[in-house]
Amino acid sequence: MTEFCAPATPEPRATNPAELKNLRAAHADELSSRTRATKIPADSCSLYDDEALGGTAGRTAAWLVLEHTGHWGRDVLDGSALGEELSAALKEAVDRAKLKFLLIHQPGEQRRALHGEPDAEGNLTHRVFYAISTPGEERLYSFSVSTPEQLLDLPLDNPEELIQATGAELMDSPLILVCTHSKRDRCCALRGRPIAAHLADVLPPGATWECSHTGGHRFAPVGIVLPTGYTYGRLSEPSAMVAYLSLAGRSVPSLHGLRGRSTDTPAEQAADVAVRLELEKKGEEVTSGGLVSRETSVQEALDALNAASTNPAAGPSPELSAENPTLEAALTSHTDGRTWVAFFERVTLEPRPNSCGKGPSDAFSRELRGLYRL
Repeated sequence: MTEFCAPATPEPRATNPAELKNLRAAHADELSSRTRATKIPADSCSLYDDEALGGTAGRTAAWLVLEHTGHWGRDVLDGSALGEELSAALKEAVDRAKLKFLLIHQPGEQRRALHGEPDAEGNLTHRVFYAISTPGEERLYSFSVSTPEQLLDLPLDNPEELIQATGAELMDSPLILVCTHSKRDRCCALRGRPIAAHLADVLPPGATWECSHTGGHRFAPVGIVLPTGYTYGRLSEPSAMVAYLSLAGRSVPSLHGLRGRSTDTPAEQAADVAVRLELEKKGEEVTSGGLVSRETSVQEALDALNAASTNPAAGPSPELSAENPTLEAALTSHTDGRTWVAFFERVTLEPRPNSCGKGPSDAFSRELRGLYRL
């Protein structure tokens, strides 16, 4: 027996540009909190609120995060931050190890100080975090290096050897990284820095870091919680704090501003968000490892739905067709055996800049068109 689930909306969004002004007026307090009244230029890429967040997180299963107190350049490995030779070698190493490489520093006045363990001579060192985001295997480690060059001497493509070689400490609390990469996009700096500063004031010491580009500056302020890889956008000070505390305290991802988990494909991310929202409507929370989503063809999803349906009226709506090239589908399973099938349509939006100051480019939103419990 199938059950149709009425879609829930994770955050207020406009469905067309004409609604944006009214939307922002209705949520002026939150938007003011998000930016601390920072004036955002009119051509900023993050002023559009009509794109669904689900399914927009960058993808990786593991992270290497280096503390760096100097500038980051436009791209952290373009040679301007770490030098051309080191950057080229590091890029090759992290690509081979399939690691997402980020630079970080502490918010506020601490951004120019190093926070790694002192070396034998008492010199300050660079803090390094290594995170594994694979569901069920999430781990976060911390170690220190005297110089960024030392990363090249480490077995980055072998997690166990890396942990042993560095004497890395397994951490029992997560981190939240907030993008403030101004050279990549000003929205991240203008909107991200106030969020990071607030979190640094209220969360445990060392839990909050400003980080380089993570993808999706059009959703600024954006943040990532490690080790799970849950990624957030359009953060406010309260929602950013809840994003951290919910995962730290209960291993439950907050749904406000949730873009997805970095280990999933876009369709899987969107399905995970949709099912969690459906369960939240019924007062049910699911831990980070409680759901597993698998992207599938629309035809396979329709076949699964039809096979489970004993009532034709509860089957898929007529517009769900395997012939529609804009449709996507994913199956999501709960650890208790429940399964849902979700259908999404890539809906064309008004062209808008992908980065601040740039001209308009094509855009789409991944909209939920059907969610059914099998």
